[in-house]
Amino acid sequence: MKIIKLRYLILLTAGYLLVSCSGKKSEEEEAANLFSFDKTKIGIEISDDVLGIKFNPPLDWELMPSSISKKIENRNNPSDGFIYEPVYIFFDKANGSVLSCGKVNSTDSTITTSSEINFYKGLLSTKYKNSNLSMNTFVHSRITFTLVKFDKENLRGSKLFFQNSRGQIIQLEYSFRKDSEELVSPAIKASIGSIRLLN
Repeated sequence: MKIIKLRYLILLTAGYLLVSCSGKKSEEEEAANLFSFDKTKIGIEISDDVLGIKFNPPLDWELMPSSISKKIENRNNPSDGFIYEPVYIFFDKANGSVLSCGKVNSTDSTITTSSEINFYKGLLSTKYKNSNLSMNTFVHSRITFTLVKFDKENLRGSKLFFQNSRGQIIQLEYSFRKDSEELVSPAIKASIGSIRLLN
């Protein structure tokens, strides 16, 4: 009787360990699926002291005039509690894909810097909950990233955000047509893999 209980306990423990280990592996595999280090898919490096980052846009995505950034900034809704200030806009003329990179500022002065990012995650979860939302958090180059993917009609958006070394929220948003996802996805993953903090 004791031997049967002992065997059962050992099998139960082994099963638990197996499930735990396989779950951890799939999380690591999933994170590795979100970015790459393929330098053949990225353009020239952008280094910005104000944003505190350096990154590479996808290959052949052209930097657009700053007047376009202002148009995007003016579409923001301050009542959301956050304002997005784009600094760079890159455009792929071949398929209409866009990368917007900038800073997200809270309009609520009572929110602490450390809790800002959690409030922002909550806002996006609510905003896109009916838009085929998926959210992943992963660590790469000592940065904790959150990637929010959502659909809007025939478009797919990927908002990637994190805190720079000053605690400010930096966001890169990649937008593309759903029918071009297979084409642009390798370049977007390589662009995400290029992101680094400046001291």
